[in-house]
Amino acid sequence: MNRNQNNRKSSKESDMGYMTEIGILNDRWDEIRKEPAKFVEQIFESSVSGGRSPRYIIGQTTVAKTHHADDMKVYIAHQNSFYEAYPERGADLRTLKLRQDDLKRMKQYIASCEKQTVANIAKLEAKSE
Repeated sequence: MNRNQNNRKSSKESDMGYMTEIGILNDRWDEIRKEPAKFVEQIFESSVSGGRSPRYIIGQTTVAKTHHADDMKVYIAHQNSFYEAYPERGADLRTLKLRQDDLKRMKQYIASCEKQTVANIAKLEAKSE
């Protein structure tokens, strides 16, 4: 079955090796709690449809486009937004420039995380000696 067909699949029939990331705004849980079954159904429908990215569902939750687990994706969660770091297509000049700024900040953040990880490894290695 083609992933883009609208035929429903059970979880046992769903494609193996695919992932769907979800970004939830914590201050919108009240909307989600009102209709939890619909929330889960919308996540399921979004993931098996292979639809556009992103898709917004109950509670302004973002369901990213499903992708194969072997394909690395980087997402930016910032200012109540959750989106792919690099849009595959359809981005205008303004969006690309905004993403460029986001990626510069992400590189700084990743460098800081790496520095802290190296320091933590050194501490743990010192303890184990």
